[in-house]
Amino acid sequence: MMSGPGLRDAAAPAEPLAIPEHAVVLLMEAAQRFLLKLEEALQDPDPRLRDYFVKKLQAILDELHRRLNHEAGGELVGNLIRLYAWWGCEIAGAAAQGDAPRLRRVCSQMDGIRQAWEKVLFRGEGMSEAPSIYL
Repeated sequence: MMSGPGLRDAAAPAEPLAIPEHAVVLLMEAAQRFLLKLEEALQDPDPRLRDYFVKKLQAILDELHRRLNHEAGGELVGNLIRLYAWWGCEIAGAAAQGDAPRLRRVCSQMDGIRQAWEKVLFRGEGMSEAPSIYL
């Protein structure tokens, strides 16, 4: 094994193992940012910008759906599947109709789900509560 200044011990892992809850929190944060960008894009007469953000948001929702533990199933998984599908419909409908309040409602709901996942994540890391994160 090689070691020394600036060299890693070969036996040491390069990265900590990914925590699934952390990925969900990051995806939710990204979705909230894209929702804010989509709301701004509603003012743009060119629909391509709205379409771009809708596609980004749909990709995030698809990834959230993919990350669910479908084998374990259960009521929570079923509810999240329906929620993600509903959010996708709401986002597409709001973008098509220029309905900013509808986007804000989805963003608010995402914030609640994100905070719940943060609590799961940070309690698992021994913290009493998640730190406040402002978007």
